[in-house]
Amino acid sequence: MFAACGGDDDDNGGDTSPTTAPGATVATTAAELIPDLAPLGFQPVPAAQTGGFVETPTSKVALFENPGGKVGSVRLEVALAANTNVAATQFNALAEALKNPPPGLFGGEAKQVDGTGVYQADQSRSFKTDKPDKEGTLVFSDIHRFGRAVVIMYTIGPAGAETEAVRKQVAEQINARSPR
Repeated sequence: MFAACGGDDDDNGGDTSPTTAPGATVATTAAELIPDLAPLGFQPVPAAQTGGFVETPTSKVALFENPGGKVGSVRLEVALAANTNVAATQFNALAEALKNPPPGLFGGEAKQVDGTGVYQADQSRSFKTDKPDKEGTLVFSDIHRFGRAVVIMYTIGPAGAETEAVRKQVAEQINARSPR
């Protein structure tokens, strides 16, 4: 069964008009949706150290690390669709693929199970690895649709309030600037 973190509440069809948080600047590229995670203790990992991700105006991958924190890293994959209908279709396909990833994606025999969502976007689903690694951390995989933006967020940390707070704050920051 699907993780019940929300459904498809979008009823604006293909409307692409921006309706972001009051006072927020609407992002026009995927890169503009990547939040500043320094206040949460995270630093961006330079693309040269990650093998370099291809960036286009409509797609961006960013990796952040927090070597001194319990929540060790956050990876964001952002895609901007032409309209909300296309974004909803992309969200549904990616959410299903995220629930059933290829063997070995998360290392060893780890599998994804339904997780508890910490933020409700236009559409949201959450998963986590079925058991912690030897350091006691899990991979929390959240997929959100914020208007035209589809965002997959992988957070590596222990189960509990610290990891939940990071997941929620990152989603809130992205939502505030997402084009609708």
